[in-house]
Amino acid sequence: MIPEAESTILENLRNPPRTSVIIEIDPATARKILYERNEGNRPRKPNKVQQFSDALVSGQWGLTGDTIKFGTDGQLLDGQNRLAACVRANVSILTHVVFGIDPKLFGRMDIGKPRNAADVLHIAGFSYASTLAAALRWAYLLDTDPDNRETLQPEFVLNLARERYPDIQPFLKYGREINTQFAHPAGQTAALIYKFSKSDDAKAKDFVRAWKKGERNGKYKIIEEMQSLLYSQKANNNNRIHELARAKVIIKTWNIFKLNKKGTKTQLQAAFTDPIDQIE
Repeated sequence: MIPEAESTILENLRNPPRTSVIIEIDPATARKILYERNEGNRPRKPNKVQQFSDALVSGQWGLTGDTIKFGTDGQLLDGQNRLAACVRANVSILTHVVFGIDPKLFGRMDIGKPRNAADVLHIAGFSYASTLAAALRWAYLLDTDPDNRETLQPEFVLNLARERYPDIQPFLKYGREINTQFAHPAGQTAALIYKFSKSDDAKAKDFVRAWKKGERNGKYKIIEEMQSLLYSQKANNNNRIHELARAKVIIKTWNIFKLNKKGTKTQLQAAFTDPIDQIE
């Protein structure tokens, strides 16, 4: 015999009511939901799960009006941390549950809560969502206004991934590798390499190879000058460097490299105060 909570949920999934339903979800039902109906949700937040679990165990949990949400496809759209806490605490949770939500609206849910672009990309099934979100932001800024510091809305970023930059994902690998080796931000680096590749794919691959392998002689010397300048700038600013300043120097380096010019550190230093170059 299935638990009453599971039976109630199944019934409402088949015939979604127009209002929320108050259900006492037992740990077994919570575990089954997380196992069978939580595909593609954003990563759980361990601190939240522990916080909610402690509240359940101490009897401080109450019916707050917050809802657990299911889509018309039967998938859990919101509430996985609360259900995980129910399982961890082995205590039933009394909660409002909403059914019949269009899954396409997940980007509009809980706007006041910290569901960011990376969360939305992860839910949509994209790999390395945090790196991808940063890469999409920088690709867009490079195409529009690199000085723009406004936060891009999650739904807009998702649209960038699907419509404007559907071919950027393979470049995340380069950004993550360079981040591991040299601590440059993976998303920004991936976006820059993506743009370099659009300009000259063969030279971009050579540029990245030399950057990663530490090849610094001859035409690759400018990469060494770039690395040295960025490291010194970071060291002189409490181990920080403004993201736009970093982008300016890397783009200036690429332009020198692509045009087969020798280049100097003085030229790269000028990038800090000059307007950002167009990518050659």
